[in-house]
Amino acid sequence: MKKLMLLAVMFGITMSVNAQWFNKKVKGNGKIVTITRNVDSYDQVAVAGSFNVELVAGTEGKLTVQMDENLLEYLVTEVEGSKLKIRWEKGINVYTKSKLLITVPFEDIYGVALAGSGDIIANDIIKGDSFGAALSGSGDMNLKVDVNSLKTAISGSGDIDVAGNSVTLDCAISGSGDFDGSKLNSKEVTVAIAGSGDASVGTVADLNVKIAGSGDVTYSGNPKKNVKISGSGSVRSR
Repeated sequence: MKKLMLLAVMFGITMSVNAQWFNKKVKGNGKIVTITRNVDSYDQVAVAGSFNVELVAGTEGKLTVQMDENLLEYLVTEVEGSKLKIRWEKGINVYTKSKLLITVPFEDIYGVALAGSGDIIANDIIKGDSFGAALSGSGDMNLKVDVNSLKTAISGSGDIDVAGNSVTLDCAISGSGDFDGSKLNSKEVTVAIAGSGDASVGTVADLNVKIAGSGDVTYSGNPKKNVKISGSGSVRSR
């Protein structure tokens, strides 16, 4: 799982994100407002919490936030280096029945990370040479890409769904999360699973799989396969 850990560290996804002491509880007042926040430019996005983040084509730096009015003062949207970080103020435990929606525009972006129970959805296609997605927790990602190299890492029970094109795909799963790349066109695919998570990939030419546990890998086509399994996991054609 070295690749999983490397990708997680790269985008700042660690268990310590949620392992903090909360000393103030704040409940949303139900009065939903929409505001704009301006930040510096970025090429990575890291989200911690239960936010619903939508990635849309546009110029970096102008975020649209929709949530309970009284929660805005506790929302942190900051850029460190080239990474946009979205999280709650430290020590704050937020409760709300409302959807916490943040729209993030992008031109050139090469990495997204999510720690928690939120979602990241790409409404537009992410283009570039390489792209990475790291997920820790129970959140989900739904992405559209057109890249040469794609790396994904799942730690926990969250799911990643990717469609589009990527010449190479490197997928690592640790836990019970699932990866769905059945609508992703790739030539060379590498999948590493430790646990019960499953991976579904599209039609590929070369498939390299390493499973430690009960995870399953499904694929299309007739690829050249290199498979190592320790446990009850399986690799099969759909």
